[in-house]
Amino acid sequence: MENDRHLALIVISSETVFAGEATALNRLFERGMNLLHLRKPQASEKDLHTLLSQIDERFHERIVLHDRFSLLDTFRLRGVHLNRRNPVRPERKGLFVSRSCHSLEELKTAGEYDCVFLSPVFDSISKAGYLHAFSRETLLSAKAAGWINRKVIALGGISPDTLPLAAAYGFGGVAVLGALWGDFPKDHDMNALTRRFDRLCAGQMNGLLFITHRTERYDYLQSVAIALEGGCRRIQLRMKEASPAEVEKTALRAMALCEPYGAELYIDDHVEVCLKVCAKGVHLGKTDMPPRDARRMLGRDFIIGGTANTFDDIRRLHSEGVDYIGLGPFRFTATKKNLSPVIGLDGYRRMIVQCREQSIRLPVFAIGGIAPENIPALIQAGVSGIALSSAILQAQNPVEETGRIITMLRNPPPSGVSGTALSSAILQAQNPVEKDNHDE
Repeated sequence: MENDRHLALIVISSETVFAGEATALNRLFERGMNLLHLRKPQASEKDLHTLLSQIDERFHERIVLHDRFSLLDTFRLRGVHLNRRNPVRPERKGLFVSRSCHSLEELKTAGEYDCVFLSPVFDSISKAGYLHAFSRETLLSAKAAGWINRKVIALGGISPDTLPLAAAYGFGGVAVLGALWGDFPKDHDMNALTRRFDRLCAGQMNGLLFITHRTERYDYLQSVAIALEGGCRRIQLRMKEASPAEVEKTALRAMALCEPYGAELYIDDHVEVCLKVCAKGVHLGKTDMPPRDARRMLGRDFIIGGTANTFDDIRRLHSEGVDYIGLGPFRFTATKKNLSPVIGLDGYRRMIVQCREQSIRLPVFAIGGIAPENIPALIQAGVSGIALSSAILQAQNPVEETGRIITMLRNPPPSGVSGTALSSAILQAQNPVEKDNHDE
């Protein structure tokens, strides 16, 4: 069963070596950067050796080289990325190996590698005039045919705005360059760099968010176990009637359940509990602690979500620095008291458009009274994900229902696209790509 994991976020280094780069990379690793592709085509082996020597050895296993593969003899790195400059795989066992692709036809070789980069998927941020090479219809059809899958990484124009699109197209991850580094090689603004990184990390949020609910059949921890077994990897522990001590006790046990699955636990309302148990983040309702106060308590290492019912709510939460929005209710739900006015499908469409118009780049999860049959239309409306509780727990087989919903979220119906195989017409629909301009 396919897990509901968020998009893998791969960072590509700045093309040139600059002062303070090792300090910045160490900071990003400490904040959770899982994989760095070190791409510096003009740098000498000595320059790269110096840079790697300044990066904490703990993080070397998270680094993939694009050039100067001989450095593998000196440093214990994760692997290599093959490209036009370096097309030959090193004869070394256990290496992570990836490669660049610039056409859908090249994706046929994806099975030979740990992952492949497809570019340019969107208009490049770091290279002016380097435009996307694939239409929306082409990418959706490639996904339906299985050519775009969890091994394929989207490159080119990756930003908080395009992350939800990359997820909808079926990519397993994204490789980011311009949206992260910005002017950092010149201005050395570490706070701005980490804010951009945090925003990209939050933008990875998509898919299913399961919210715990005690029923006649299941208690809170049983509901957590059901969601995890079904493939959900993002859990919100919501215990509105419980004391902080009870929430903390349950949260510790929920964390233990999540750990083997690599799942993320979010605590509803109780900021102090989130901090004590080192959960992934906290979700704050309208009557809970203000997000600014929560941020002062938690710092930047925790994700903060907020509940919205109107676009004014979204604007306020955005100004207060939340990382994602829970927007609802979609329709009446019996799991929540003091229900706000229902939004309906048209309301979601309208507010998602308003977010784009006002450059509010936050993941939006639809919540409240959502049934599985509502999911395709909500995804088409532009939400990043769906928050569910009763729809899963009231199912005859909640584990199977979780898996079915995750599959539905990962395979939204392509608008105006039919068929399950790529044809020669689809391949011919690609725009020509100038490979000399960008080889990764």
